[in-house]
Amino acid sequence: MLYSEIKERENRFITALKIAFPFLLLIGIFFHAFQLFPYTSVNFILLILLIPIYVYYTVYLIYHGFQTTLIDPTTKTFTRMEIMTKIENIKDRENTTIIFLHVNNFSDINERYGIHNGDILLFHFIQKLEFFFTRASFLKNVSIGRYSNDSFLFYIKNPSKELRHLLTIFTKSVQNVGISNIEIKVDFSLLSAAYDSDTKNIIEHLLMLIEEQKKSEEIMPNIKLNQFQMIIDEAIKYHQLFFKYQPALSLKTEKIEIVEVLTRMESQTYGLLSKQQIQRIVNHTGYEKIFDEKVFELLVEEILPLMEKEIFFSIEISPVTLRNLSFKHYLTTLFEKKNLAPNRFILEITEKKSYENMHRFKEIIESYQEVGFKIALGNFGGNNCSFEYLKYLPIDLVKFDIEFTKKMDDSKYQQLLLHYVELIQTLHIQSMVKFVDKEALLEKMKEIKPDYIQGFCISKPKNLEQIIGDIL
Repeated sequence: MLYSEIKERENRFITALKIAFPFLLLIGIFFHAFQLFPYTSVNFILLILLIPIYVYYTVYLIYHGFQTTLIDPTTKTFTRMEIMTKIENIKDRENTTIIFLHVNNFSDINERYGIHNGDILLFHFIQKLEFFFTRASFLKNVSIGRYSNDSFLFYIKNPSKELRHLLTIFTKSVQNVGISNIEIKVDFSLLSAAYDSDTKNIIEHLLMLIEEQKKSEEIMPNIKLNQFQMIIDEAIKYHQLFFKYQPALSLKTEKIEIVEVLTRMESQTYGLLSKQQIQRIVNHTGYEKIFDEKVFELLVEEILPLMEKEIFFSIEISPVTLRNLSFKHYLTTLFEKKNLAPNRFILEITEKKSYENMHRFKEIIESYQEVGFKIALGNFGGNNCSFEYLKYLPIDLVKFDIEFTKKMDDSKYQQLLLHYVELIQTLHIQSMVKFVDKEALLEKMKEIKPDYIQGFCISKPKNLEQIIGDIL
């Protein structure tokens, strides 16, 4: 029996006691009424009135009991409201880890095997998870809650490193063996309960971590080589591209000066694809130039209302596209047609291996800068050739890799970031630190003094209507 079922049984037993005790008291009052009170018609009427009052009280408790069940009827785990309440009431937050578990292919299971069989599979999946925890002697009475149709929340008082290892073992075993001969694919993310006092912020970050894990490597094995072109053709033909906008704050002016454009793609076959998945598919098909042209074609139409404000737009572009001379002609022609100023746009590039003809690459970048475009290096300091490009190419803006933000508690990373920022500013290049999602981290970044800061502390990615409302 799940821990949630035990707690539900306790809850119903308490409700039963609340019903039974007044009933016994009422019987006692009737038996001893005339010994305790004088026999009058008024007292008799008052005694009789106790009966409908008790009946109303009983009906209310029964109705309230049905309305306030603690468990989900399908999986027998805690309801979303109950598990979130429990997380909010965690006392030892420093030593408690919150886990978000997502069944990736649940929609596919429902379509192939039916909703009823999907519900049965989820029930057996949770039973398997509970049994796995029980076998680990220190993981008993785990509070598991159903957060959404295909995801679960739970928390355990245990270090995250050990839990990550255990959960990896569990998810791999489930994926390899399956449940009732049905393949089940599972992802998880975990976070210390001390990350934030607001449970909603913790869950939002857990969801973001899940999305980060869903890189192209996870979707690519399921896509045959001849389907890559179909995906990109489909997206371009039916305009299945859309944009999110994330502002960056200037520490000098304390105003929003840059808005990063985040490209997303909605595939009819594979659903919503992340930036990493899009980039991998585009690179694999050799569609970099075609894809980037379509992105700019749709983007310049959408952001016209934002052109009233003096802000810069930063958009990631493939270095392969940038080095294609016909793309520059396309871009300048498009901007002249739409009467847009190129000096409001930052073209961000990231490349794994450095380009062989660095002198030629430098000339190409300078030709874009002569027109007015600015050039940014993305994921600076990560596993790429950003340092090599910084040495040889005329760069306007450097965006630091997420690793610096994640490991800011490490004094080594603090010192590295501090001196990198100083070095870059000495070279008259602007710098940006991204993924700043907590106030404490924001204060640390202000001490390091990059030119721009971006992250949830400044603003979350927003659609066009939201960003217009914030900026204009």
